[in-house]
Amino acid sequence: MSPKLLKVMERAKKDPKARFNSLAHLIDETALKRAFGRIHRDAAAGVDGVAKEEYEQNVEANIQELHKRLKSGHYRHKPLRRVHIPKGKGKTRPIGICTLEDKLVQSALCEVMGAVYEPIFRPCSFGFRPGRGAHDAIVALNRMVSYEGIEWILEADIQSFFDSLDRKKLLEMLEGRVADGHLRCLIGKCLHVGVLDGGTFSTPKAGTVQGSIISPLLGNVYLHYVLDQWFEEIVKSRLAGPSRLIRYCDDFVIGFATKARCRASHGSSPQENGSLWTRAAPGQDAHPAVRPTTVQRRARCSRYL
Repeated sequence: MSPKLLKVMERAKKDPKARFNSLAHLIDETALKRAFGRIHRDAAAGVDGVAKEEYEQNVEANIQELHKRLKSGHYRHKPLRRVHIPKGKGKTRPIGICTLEDKLVQSALCEVMGAVYEPIFRPCSFGFRPGRGAHDAIVALNRMVSYEGIEWILEADIQSFFDSLDRKKLLEMLEGRVADGHLRCLIGKCLHVGVLDGGTFSTPKAGTVQGSIISPLLGNVYLHYVLDQWFEEIVKSRLAGPSRLIRYCDDFVIGFATKARCRASHGSSPQENGSLWTRAAPGQDAHPAVRPTTVQRRARCSRYL
């Protein structure tokens, strides 16, 4: 991470309510070169068919030209190439593949956005974060059911989260932390892209396509406000006894001290958190569709993550 990004992260740690006015300039040629180094050599090519090996043959000039377009505002994100991978039970998962240049831009964006948001993300969030992963979530879950007085667990998921994420609300959330309009505009370009699925072209109005580099970070930002923060600021204050949320991307479990508290949570949702959501998206319905799936007593952690 560059010294400038370290300064951004330090400020973000010191002031959780800080707004950052100047961030887009951090996506310079050096940042794009770092992003190029993070791309796997065998990464799938996007709609333009350009692989890393081909781009590397003239990488200095290519990155200079890409940075020039970013700086002038002429950069345009190319359509995603959609592929379908097996998911089990005869189902498939649609994955969007970006062009190599779009991957560079998204990777550099993630580096900047990570410096802004990582310091304020809650400890309950484990998915797609540096130094955290599924095993850490399992350890936390095991500790929760073994030592923290948790007797009942609500397992839940968010239906079609990445496909249904409200882009307008997400951008309004970002505005609360990212005052730099140029950077938000660049994020918007990465969100509002067409999809080429075989011979069919479409322009989805909602969601952030799974498979893109920036989607996990944007998903974490969205759920930080409507789920993690809602639980810590609203739910825990209403409950008697211990409770805890553990989230890995769009899957999560909530532990409760009693069955009654666990069952009562079925009637609660992030939309109740009016004050929190008003700060993110005034006058809008807040919550994604959350489907409770399983309640088990002293369940083994491996069943949930």
